[in-house]
Amino acid sequence: MTERLQLNMDVWKSSSERSPRQVNLLHNIHALFLLWLLLAGCAEPPLSQWNAATQALEDARMSEAEHYAIERFTEAETAYQQVKQNLDQQGDRIPLFRNYDPAITILSEVFNDATQAKMEAIANKRESKANAEVALAFAKQHLQDVRALLADVSTHASDHGKLDQLLQAFQDTETLLAEIDSIMAQEHFIDVMTTSHSVESFATRLQARIISLKRLPAKQQA
Repeated sequence: MTERLQLNMDVWKSSSERSPRQVNLLHNIHALFLLWLLLAGCAEPPLSQWNAATQALEDARMSEAEHYAIERFTEAETAYQQVKQNLDQQGDRIPLFRNYDPAITILSEVFNDATQAKMEAIANKRESKANAEVALAFAKQHLQDVRALLADVSTHASDHGKLDQLLQAFQDTETLLAEIDSIMAQEHFIDVMTTSHSVESFATRLQARIISLKRLPAKQQA
């Protein structure tokens, strides 16, 4: 009995004691496992950075950056689409070989550019509104001058055919001016400036034609 007990103790002792080589192997396996967990943890997609960049782009879009900060907004949106493709490519890889560092860097740039685009859009839109108001005021003033000239020439014009043409052109321009007021209410300030300048230019040509018609009777009498 004593001999069997001693034999069992020797077997247990031999199985419980590890050689230095076995201990090192287990240590290395354990270290590799921890390293794998660490790398796998670092391979998580940057959701918080993605959400921040997405929200920044949406805020810029709501501020009409695509109209009032075109260059900055386009850069942000282009980079956003590129990083989206990069994230899809990384997602197809096994976790150990994923690398989201470039995507994180680009997402930071997207966030900064989109935020800057929003601020530029707000400032540029405010400036565009002021310029649109000035352009519209000039257009209205020119049409007011045309109206006064038409009222004066109507009592002296001998060529009523030409006078009717001028009156029709003036009415068409007034209709266009009313449409500009509607565009202004919709805050399409760039369109307001463009159309107001066109109205102002046309009103100037209309004035020249009215003055020419007004001088016609005097030449005929001569």
